[in-house]
Amino acid sequence: MPKPIFREYIGVKRESETLEDFPQITQKETIEFHFILGFATEKYNEGRKGTGNFEESWMDEFFGPDKVKNLKTKHPEVKVVISIGGRGVETPFDPAEQNIWVSNAVKSLKLIIQKYKNESGNLIDGIDINYEHIKSDEAFPRLIGQLITELKKERDLNIHVVSIAPSENNASSYLNLYNANPDDINLVDYQFSNQLRHVSTEDAFVDIYKRVVNDYFTHKVLPVFITDPLDNMNTKITRDIFIGGCTKLKQTSSLPGVFFWNANDSNNGDEPFKVEHVLEELLAK
Repeated sequence: MPKPIFREYIGVKRESETLEDFPQITQKETIEFHFILGFATEKYNEGRKGTGNFEESWMDEFFGPDKVKNLKTKHPEVKVVISIGGRGVETPFDPAEQNIWVSNAVKSLKLIIQKYKNESGNLIDGIDINYEHIKSDEAFPRLIGQLITELKKERDLNIHVVSIAPSENNASSYLNLYNANPDDINLVDYQFSNQLRHVSTEDAFVDIYKRVVNDYFTHKVLPVFITDPLDNMNTKITRDIFIGGCTKLKQTSSLPGVFFWNANDSNNGDEPFKVEHVLEELLAK
Protein backbone atom coordinates (compact mmCIF):
# COMPACT_ATOMS: atom_id res chain seq x y z
CA MET A 1 0.00 0.00 0.00
CA PRO A 2 1.31 3.50 -0.83
CA LYS A 3 1.87 5.89 2.05
CA PRO A 4 -0.77 8.57 2.63
CA ILE A 5 0.35 11.96 1.35
CA PHE A 6 0.55 15.16 3.37
CA ARG A 7 1.18 18.33 1.34
CA GLU A 8 1.53 21.95 2.45
CA TYR A 9 2.20 25.19 0.60
CA ILE A 10 5.17 27.20 1.86
CA GLY A 11 6.80 30.47 0.88
CA VAL A 12 3.53 32.01 -0.28
CA LYS A 13 3.62 34.92 2.17
CA ARG A 14 6.37 37.54 2.28
CA GLU A 15 6.81 36.96 6.01
CA SER A 16 7.42 33.22 5.53
CA GLU A 17 10.79 32.57 7.08
CA THR A 18 12.10 29.03 6.92
CA LEU A 19 11.57 25.45 5.83
CA GLU A 20 12.04 24.49 9.48
CA ASP A 21 8.68 26.11 10.32
CA PHE A 22 6.94 22.88 9.37
CA PRO A 23 6.08 20.76 12.42
CA GLN A 24 7.57 17.36 13.16
CA ILE A 25 8.31 16.54 9.55
CA THR A 26 10.10 13.31 10.35
CA GLN A 27 7.87 12.14 13.18
CA LYS A 28 5.43 10.19 11.00
CA GLU A 29 7.38 7.63 9.01
CA THR A 30 4.15 6.20 7.61
CA ILE A 31 3.33 9.47 5.79
CA GLU A 32 4.85 10.91 2.60
CA PHE A 33 5.46 14.66 3.06
CA HIS A 34 5.46 17.23 0.25
CA PHE A 35 6.45 20.89 0.42
CA ILE A 36 4.84 22.99 -2.33
CA LEU A 37 6.82 26.16 -3.07
CA GLY A 38 4.55 28.95 -4.23
CA PHE A 39 4.64 30.47 -6.67
CA ALA A 40 6.55 30.50 -9.91
CA THR A 41 4.55 33.37 -11.41
CA GLU A 42 4.37 34.72 -14.93
CA LYS A 43 5.54 38.10 -16.10
CA TYR A 44 2.69 40.00 -17.74
CA ASN A 45 2.85 42.50 -20.58
CA GLU A 46 1.38 46.00 -20.56
CA GLY A 47 -2.01 44.58 -21.51
CA ARG A 48 -1.87 42.21 -18.50
CA LYS A 49 -1.46 39.17 -20.73
CA GLY A 50 0.83 36.31 -19.71
CA THR A 51 4.19 35.98 -21.46
CA GLY A 52 5.04 32.47 -20.28
CA ASN A 53 8.21 33.80 -18.65
CA PHE A 54 8.18 32.62 -15.03
CA GLU A 55 10.10 33.82 -11.98
CA GLU A 56 10.17 32.84 -8.32
CA SER A 57 7.94 34.86 -6.00
CA TRP A 58 9.17 33.16 -2.82
CA MET A 59 12.10 34.55 -0.86
CA ASP A 60 15.32 32.93 -2.00
CA GLU A 61 16.92 33.68 1.37
CA PHE A 62 14.54 31.29 3.12
CA PHE A 63 13.48 28.84 0.39
CA GLY A 64 16.36 28.93 -2.08
CA PRO A 65 18.58 26.07 -3.28
CA ASP A 66 20.77 25.99 -0.18
CA LYS A 67 17.76 25.59 2.12
CA VAL A 68 16.27 22.83 0.00
CA LYS A 69 19.65 21.06 -0.17
CA ASN A 70 19.83 21.11 3.63
CA LEU A 71 16.28 19.78 3.89
CA LYS A 72 16.97 16.97 1.43
CA THR A 73 20.21 16.05 3.19
CA LYS A 74 18.39 15.65 6.51
CA HIS A 75 15.17 14.20 5.05
CA PRO A 76 15.82 12.71 1.59
CA GLU A 77 12.36 11.14 1.53
CA VAL A 78 10.61 14.54 1.57
CA LYS A 79 9.43 15.82 -1.82
CA VAL A 80 9.69 19.45 -2.91
CA VAL A 81 7.32 20.70 -5.60
CA ILE A 82 7.14 24.07 -7.38
CA SER A 83 3.66 25.53 -7.86
CA ILE A 84 3.04 27.37 -11.12
CA GLY A 85 0.50 30.17 -11.52
CA GLY A 86 -1.13 32.01 -8.65
CA ARG A 87 -4.33 32.41 -6.66
CA GLY A 88 -5.10 36.08 -7.22
CA VAL A 89 -6.86 37.93 -10.03
CA GLU A 90 -3.51 39.54 -10.79
CA THR A 91 -2.04 36.19 -11.89
CA PRO A 92 -4.56 34.69 -14.35
CA PHE A 93 -3.91 32.17 -17.09
CA ASP A 94 -4.30 34.42 -20.13
CA PRO A 95 -1.47 33.98 -22.67
CA ALA A 96 -0.49 36.92 -24.85
CA GLU A 97 0.91 34.76 -27.68
CA GLN A 98 -0.10 31.13 -27.58
CA ASN A 99 2.41 30.04 -30.23
CA ILE A 100 5.39 30.95 -28.03
CA TRP A 101 3.89 30.57 -24.54
CA VAL A 102 4.96 26.94 -24.03
CA SER A 103 8.54 27.45 -25.22
CA ASN A 104 8.91 30.52 -22.98
CA ALA A 105 7.44 28.61 -20.04
CA VAL A 106 9.68 25.56 -20.49
CA LYS A 107 12.81 27.68 -20.82
CA SER A 108 12.11 29.89 -17.80
CA LEU A 109 10.93 27.06 -15.53
CA LYS A 110 13.99 24.98 -16.42
CA LEU A 111 16.19 27.85 -15.26
CA ILE A 112 14.37 27.92 -11.91
CA ILE A 113 14.35 24.14 -11.40
CA GLN A 114 18.01 23.69 -12.39
CA LYS A 115 19.08 25.98 -9.55
CA TYR A 116 17.95 23.24 -7.17
CA LYS A 117 20.43 20.45 -7.65
CA ASN A 118 23.33 18.77 -5.90
CA GLU A 119 25.87 16.12 -6.83
CA SER A 120 23.15 13.46 -6.95
CA GLY A 121 20.90 15.41 -9.30
CA ASN A 122 17.84 17.64 -9.27
CA LEU A 123 16.19 18.36 -5.90
CA ILE A 124 12.80 19.44 -7.24
CA ASP A 125 10.50 16.44 -7.44
CA GLY A 126 7.60 17.91 -9.37
CA ILE A 127 5.32 20.74 -10.38
CA ASP A 128 1.89 21.85 -9.23
CA ILE A 129 -0.52 23.70 -11.55
CA ASN A 130 -2.51 26.22 -9.52
CA TYR A 131 -4.03 28.94 -11.67
CA GLU A 132 -7.17 29.92 -9.79
CA HIS A 133 -8.33 32.37 -12.46
CA ILE A 134 -8.43 31.06 -16.04
CA LYS A 135 -9.36 33.53 -18.77
CA SER A 136 -8.30 31.43 -21.77
CA ASP A 137 -10.38 28.34 -21.13
CA GLU A 138 -9.76 26.72 -24.53
CA ALA A 139 -6.00 27.23 -24.39
CA PHE A 140 -5.54 26.06 -20.80
CA PRO A 141 -5.67 22.25 -21.27
CA ARG A 142 -3.72 22.43 -24.51
CA LEU A 143 -0.87 24.71 -23.42
CA ILE A 144 -0.56 23.46 -19.83
CA GLY A 145 -0.69 19.89 -21.14
CA GLN A 146 2.18 20.65 -23.52
CA LEU A 147 4.13 22.30 -20.69
CA ILE A 148 3.74 19.24 -18.45
CA THR A 149 4.79 16.92 -21.28
CA GLU A 150 7.85 18.98 -22.17
CA LEU A 151 9.07 19.28 -18.57
CA LYS A 152 8.60 15.55 -17.91
CA LYS A 153 10.57 14.74 -21.10
CA GLU A 154 13.64 16.58 -19.77
CA ARG A 155 15.55 13.71 -18.16
CA ASP A 156 17.90 15.95 -16.20
CA LEU A 157 14.93 17.67 -14.50
CA ASN A 158 13.55 14.37 -13.18
CA ILE A 159 10.01 15.70 -12.77
CA HIS A 160 7.93 12.76 -11.53
CA VAL A 161 5.15 14.32 -9.42
CA VAL A 162 2.58 16.50 -11.21
CA SER A 163 -0.48 17.88 -9.43
CA ILE A 164 -3.35 20.18 -10.31
CA ALA A 165 -5.49 22.30 -7.97
CA PRO A 166 -9.07 22.60 -9.24
CA SER A 167 -12.10 23.99 -7.46
CA GLU A 168 -15.78 24.25 -8.33
CA ASN A 169 -15.09 27.67 -9.90
CA ASN A 170 -12.74 26.32 -12.57
CA ALA A 171 -13.72 22.65 -12.65
CA SER A 172 -14.21 22.27 -16.40
CA SER A 173 -10.82 23.75 -17.30
CA TYR A 174 -8.94 21.39 -15.01
CA LEU A 175 -11.03 18.37 -15.93
CA ASN A 176 -10.30 18.99 -19.61
CA LEU A 177 -6.60 19.25 -18.76
CA TYR A 178 -6.72 16.01 -16.78
CA ASN A 179 -8.69 14.07 -19.40
CA ALA A 180 -6.12 15.02 -22.02
CA ASN A 181 -3.18 14.01 -19.78
CA PRO A 182 -4.38 11.40 -17.25
CA ASP A 183 -1.13 9.45 -17.14
CA ASP A 184 1.00 12.56 -16.54
CA ILE A 185 -1.07 14.01 -13.67
CA ASN A 186 -0.47 12.17 -10.40
CA LEU A 187 -2.47 14.15 -7.83
CA VAL A 188 -5.59 16.32 -7.77
CA ASP A 189 -5.58 18.83 -4.90
CA TYR A 190 -9.27 19.75 -4.65
CA GLN A 191 -10.10 23.09 -3.02
CA PHE A 192 -13.21 22.57 -0.91
CA SER A 193 -12.98 26.13 0.41
CA ASN A 194 -14.05 27.47 -3.00
CA GLN A 195 -17.35 25.61 -3.20
CA LEU A 196 -20.19 27.80 -4.45
CA ARG A 197 -22.39 26.69 -1.53
CA HIS A 198 -21.55 25.98 2.09
CA VAL A 199 -20.50 22.41 2.92
CA SER A 200 -22.68 22.15 6.00
CA THR A 201 -22.29 18.48 7.03
CA GLU A 202 -19.70 15.73 7.00
CA ASP A 203 -21.89 13.68 4.68
CA ALA A 204 -22.06 16.59 2.23
CA PHE A 205 -18.25 16.74 2.30
CA VAL A 206 -18.04 13.01 1.55
CA ASP A 207 -20.57 13.30 -1.29
CA ILE A 208 -18.63 16.12 -2.95
CA TYR A 209 -15.39 14.21 -2.56
CA LYS A 210 -16.89 11.11 -4.18
CA ARG A 211 -18.16 13.18 -7.13
CA VAL A 212 -14.68 14.64 -7.65
CA VAL A 213 -13.12 11.18 -7.45
CA ASN A 214 -15.59 9.99 -10.06
CA ASP A 215 -14.41 12.79 -12.37
CA TYR A 216 -10.74 11.99 -11.81
CA PHE A 217 -9.44 8.76 -10.32
CA THR A 218 -9.50 6.91 -7.00
CA HIS A 219 -6.39 7.56 -4.86
CA LYS A 220 -5.48 10.76 -6.74
CA VAL A 221 -7.82 13.30 -5.08
CA LEU A 222 -6.63 15.12 -1.93
CA PRO A 223 -8.93 17.58 -0.12
CA VAL A 224 -7.54 20.97 0.94
CA PHE A 225 -7.91 22.86 4.19
CA ILE A 226 -7.11 26.58 4.28
CA THR A 227 -5.64 28.32 7.33
CA ASP A 228 -5.27 31.77 5.74
CA PRO A 229 -7.45 34.13 7.83
CA LEU A 230 -8.43 36.15 4.74
CA ASP A 231 -9.69 33.01 3.03
CA ASN A 232 -11.43 31.81 6.16
CA MET A 233 -13.68 34.89 6.10
CA ASN A 234 -15.29 33.51 2.93
CA THR A 235 -14.60 29.79 3.19
CA LYS A 236 -17.46 27.40 2.52
CA ILE A 237 -16.30 24.74 4.99
CA THR A 238 -15.43 24.79 8.69
CA ARG A 239 -12.51 23.10 10.35
CA ASP A 240 -14.75 20.61 12.18
CA ILE A 241 -16.64 19.60 9.02
CA PHE A 242 -13.35 19.13 7.16
CA ILE A 243 -11.81 16.97 9.90
CA GLY A 244 -15.03 14.98 10.35
CA GLY A 245 -15.37 14.39 6.62
CA CYS A 246 -11.75 13.26 6.32
CA THR A 247 -12.29 10.93 9.28
CA LYS A 248 -15.25 9.30 7.52
CA LEU A 249 -13.21 8.86 4.34
CA LYS A 250 -10.33 7.38 6.32
CA GLN A 251 -12.66 4.86 7.95
CA THR A 252 -13.57 3.52 4.50
CA SER A 253 -9.95 3.62 3.23
CA SER A 254 -10.95 6.36 0.78
CA LEU A 255 -8.55 9.13 1.86
CA PRO A 256 -5.18 9.03 0.04
CA GLY A 257 -3.98 12.20 1.75
CA VAL A 258 -4.61 15.89 2.45
CA PHE A 259 -3.02 19.22 1.67
CA PHE A 260 -2.96 22.63 3.31
CA TRP A 261 -2.80 26.28 2.40
CA ASN A 262 -0.50 27.39 4.04
CA ALA A 263 2.32 26.76 6.52
CA ASN A 264 2.91 30.41 7.38
CA ASP A 265 -0.66 31.09 8.52
CA SER A 266 -0.79 27.73 10.30
CA ASN A 267 2.22 28.76 12.37
CA ASN A 268 0.37 31.71 13.91
CA GLY A 269 -2.04 31.87 16.85
CA ASP A 270 -2.27 30.03 20.15
CA GLU A 271 -2.15 26.54 18.66
CA PRO A 272 0.29 26.44 15.74
CA PHE A 273 -0.39 23.74 13.14
CA LYS A 274 -3.40 22.47 15.10
CA VAL A 275 -5.34 21.10 12.12
CA GLU A 276 -2.17 19.70 10.54
CA HIS A 277 -1.41 17.73 13.71
CA VAL A 278 -4.93 16.31 13.81
CA LEU A 279 -4.79 15.23 10.15
CA GLU A 280 -1.26 13.84 10.54
CA GLU A 281 -2.49 11.61 13.34
CA LEU A 282 -5.49 10.54 11.27
CA LEU A 283 -3.37 9.67 8.22
CA ALA A 284 -0.79 7.83 10.34
CA LYS A 285 -3.35 5.40 11.80
